[in-house]
Amino acid sequence: MLNNRIFLLAFMLLLVSCAGSENSGRGVKPQLAVTEDSSCVMIEAALPVSGVWDADWIHRYASDVDMLAAGAASDSRSDIDVLFFGSSSIRLWKGLDEMMAPLIVVNRGYGGATVRDILVNYDKLMAHYSPKAFVIFCDNDICGNEILDLTAVGVLDHYRLLFDRLAADYPGVPVYFLSWKYSECRASLRTAQKLVNDIMRDYASSSSQVTFVDVNSTLLMPDGSINRNLFESDDLHINREGYLLWTSVLKPYLLETCKKADSNVK
Repeated sequence: MLNNRIFLLAFMLLLVSCAGSENSGRGVKPQLAVTEDSSCVMIEAALPVSGVWDADWIHRYASDVDMLAAGAASDSRSDIDVLFFGSSSIRLWKGLDEMMAPLIVVNRGYGGATVRDILVNYDKLMAHYSPKAFVIFCDNDICGNEILDLTAVGVLDHYRLLFDRLAADYPGVPVYFLSWKYSECRASLRTAQKLVNDIMRDYASSSSQVTFVDVNSTLLMPDGSINRNLFESDDLHINREGYLLWTSVLKPYLLETCKKADSNVK
């Protein structure tokens, strides 16, 4: 049964990856539409994604997103090195500017974002800035909610829409997908999180724009258990030491990417 499940997921991944690669890097607008009324929001695309989502839930962080949009509008910078976006693990990255120096970075993380509301809020989140690279971390689409959680393949479907939109709007700009992290708070979801990481790693391996960056392993002990010394007291968010480890893995990618972008300009 397990082997059949893995085969089915692999087959679905192949179909989605092939479909997503057709528009990659061509500057072609993906067939994506967001429609909503007072009660629900639907995301529709050329390859269907499942689910009609409660409008109040989709817009639960509307005030946070509006604050980000207002902050961007008042920012004198537009050409930056890296735009970080995603959920609270991005928002709470204290010392991001310091850790990523000399790169010029902007933090666009908010609340408990999921890839679904990021798609709905895309225009506000991406407005104003022209980065040389994007970094995303967002692991809330599977958080133990039987009603709202996506499947692992559903996670890929929605990220594919996001990546296609970025490829159309920012052709050639790399996107670094940070792996979902294991935590004591979500210990029961570890199997699903591993499956998402495996699927996203496979997707990125055939993408010219998306790179999978394994930051999860930096938070684990040699035996695979979670190093709780790297987490805050909530056992969900990482502390400064954890972010320093993430930086040690991610920053070399970003430095190289920005160096290449600068050399191409010259």
